[in-house]
Amino acid sequence: MAFQPFLHPTGPGNASPVDVFLLLSMLATIVWAAGAHVRIRAPYVVAVTLIVLGGALAGVTGPLPGTALLAVFQDLVIFAWAVAITNLASREGVLRTLTTAWAVTSVCWASVLVTASVFGLTSIEGIVAREGNRALFTFGDPNYAGTYWITSIFLVYATQRPRRRWLRWLGYGLLVWSLILTESNGSVFALLVGVLFVLVVATYRRFGAPAAVAVPLVTVALVGGLLTAMPLAQMQTWARDSGQPVLVNSIGRSNGSSAQRSELIAESMQLYARYGVLGSGPGSTKPLLQEGHYPYAKEAHDDYLAALVERGPIGLAGVLLLVTGAAVRAARVLRTAPRGWPELPRPVGLVAGLLAMAVAGVYYEVLHFRYTWLLLAFIAAVAAVRPGRRTGSADRPATGVSR
Repeated sequence: MAFQPFLHPTGPGNASPVDVFLLLSMLATIVWAAGAHVRIRAPYVVAVTLIVLGGALAGVTGPLPGTALLAVFQDLVIFAWAVAITNLASREGVLRTLTTAWAVTSVCWASVLVTASVFGLTSIEGIVAREGNRALFTFGDPNYAGTYWITSIFLVYATQRPRRRWLRWLGYGLLVWSLILTESNGSVFALLVGVLFVLVVATYRRFGAPAAVAVPLVTVALVGGLLTAMPLAQMQTWARDSGQPVLVNSIGRSNGSSAQRSELIAESMQLYARYGVLGSGPGSTKPLLQEGHYPYAKEAHDDYLAALVERGPIGLAGVLLLVTGAAVRAARVLRTAPRGWPELPRPVGLVAGLLAMAVAGVYYEVLHFRYTWLLLAFIAAVAAVRPGRRTGSADRPATGVSR
């Protein structure tokens, strides 16, 4: 949990420093499960099987089999880690330990980044020439960093850690500040969607369904009124002319970002038409676009588009099934523990974080992000809770395979 941000420097196969701890936690889980004779639950196994199968078929028939099969291997490793976390988090007290560790250490890392920004320590901020003044910290990518900060905000809310309210609000401030430093428009939008979801759920529980429906309607009306009074194009021009780097490189560049993404979608679909229905293979979009001298040679930046282009219909079906399975479990989380319990005071925070990542998946490939699978694992562990008891308690091993 503590070392999730440590993704650079990278090694062979895009391995990162955090992967050392990832592999150690998997090994420890295997030893524990074997010694305690625990039957391992594997949530999302059918969805991941389709994702891996689609990737493997596309890889062996595509132009870059080595790249594709490495990506498939990485899929299997990160899924195995998610399975390990799910089973650990199902034990009494472990979910509290893991989620609290994420929440508290994320605030600590945010304080490091904010301090570095205040004192101009660009090496700690992770600022590189190709990204302008966007703060990458130790993530190597501003969008990766942005999604970490927003999920951490929801983990702080879910765990209500730090315990002292003033420290918690200070933590929120540091995390939001860190998010702003990434200048990631998509991450800000995902955060707002998650916050709106929390407000809707809270309103529903206190005032009922009509009031809950009114919240997004009023929000849409207010946003529409704001855009009428100050059109988006006018705000973009104001931001570009403000002379403030954060505004210039966030709101000011939003129109250009939208145009680039539209172009990338068109280029990706051209690749799909060229390499056939099975797809071109995982991880192949950027190198193939570079090889073809396309004007915007980037990764797909969209989990759903990438699944179709790189893994074909089988991979896309796997991603859609994964989203559906996560949604079903998230609904169960909201029903099972509407007001939380000592291990997780506000489970709606987990669901909001996962929703934010689902939204971000439209313009980033968040299934590559390790902490996306942490959220999926936590949701699966909490969804397995039955009223009045915890699954995997000390006197009863977890049983069965959850799909």
